[in-house]
Amino acid sequence: MKKYFYLIITLFALSCSTEDDAIPNQNGLSLEKSANLKNSSPVQLVKAWNSYSFYRGFNTWTRKFTVKVANLNYDKSVSIYHEKVDGNWEEIPLSYSISLDNGDEIWEGQYRYYAYTPGKIYEDEFVVKYDVNNTTYWDNNNNNNYKIEEKQIGSFFAEPDLNVSVDSDFDRLYTSFDGVTTTLNIVADVRNISPTKEVQVVYTTDGWETERYFSLAYTKYWYNSYDYVLTSPNPFNVERWTGSVTINEEVDDIEYAVVYKVNGQQYWDNNYGQNYSISK
Repeated sequence: MKKYFYLIITLFALSCSTEDDAIPNQNGLSLEKSANLKNSSPVQLVKAWNSYSFYRGFNTWTRKFTVKVANLNYDKSVSIYHEKVDGNWEEIPLSYSISLDNGDEIWEGQYRYYAYTPGKIYEDEFVVKYDVNNTTYWDNNNNNNYKIEEKQIGSFFAEPDLNVSVDSDFDRLYTSFDGVTTTLNIVADVRNISPTKEVQVVYTTDGWETERYFSLAYTKYWYNSYDYVLTSPNPFNVERWTGSVTINEEVDDIEYAVVYKVNGQQYWDNNYGQNYSISK
C-alpha cells in the first residue's frame, strides 16, 4: 500500500522531569504553581480545538486535545490539567490513539458539555500531564501555560512545524437521497503562512492502484449548523479549507491524505503515515 509521509520534523523543548510528590495540591493546582512546572520533551501538545455556541440561552462548550508522548512504558496515563472557574484545576483524561514509526504515541481526548447560563465549568488555561514510571512530566508551554479563550473558535497548532491538519470529525462519504450520487467531503485546517497557497486531497478507491486529486477552497465563514461560526483565519492564524468531489456510487471505502503547498514547500497530513480512511 502506498503511503505519504510527513515532511514535518517535530521539535521538542528542553526536558526535565518533576516527581509527583514535588507538586503540591494535586487536586487544585494554582496558576502560580502551574507556571513553575517545567516543560519536558517526553510530552508535547500537538494541537487543540475549541468551540463555543449560545442559542436561546443554551450554551455548548467543546474542547479537543491531541498530545504526543514518548513511549517510556506500557503503563502510563496522559491528561489535560485544566483550570476551572472556581480556581481549582481538574484532570481531563486522554486516550491512546495510534503509535508512530519512531515509537512515540498519540493520545486524544475532549470535553463537551451543555448548560443554560450560567453554566461554565472551565476557564481558559491548561497544561499537559504525563504520568509514567513513577514520574510526572509536564508540557506547560514553556512556563506560560496554554490559553484558549472561550470565543476563540477553531484549531490551535501547538507543535511549531504543524502546518496542516485534517478535521476528520467533519469528513463525510455519503450518498444522495435518490441513491445516484456519492460525495466525498473533506475539511482541513492550515497555518496561514502566505496568502498564496494551495490545498489538495489525494485519495484512492482501489488501495492506491490509482490515485486522484481534488482541491479544497478557502472558507472565510464555516458554519456548524446553528452552533457556531468559524471565521478564517482564526485568532491563532489558522484557516479552514473545505471541498468535495463526486465518487462512483459503487465505492464504499476511500483512503486519503491532504497536501498543503505554500512558498515552494509541501506539507502533508497523512495521519502519521497511516493515511485517513472513510466509509459509507
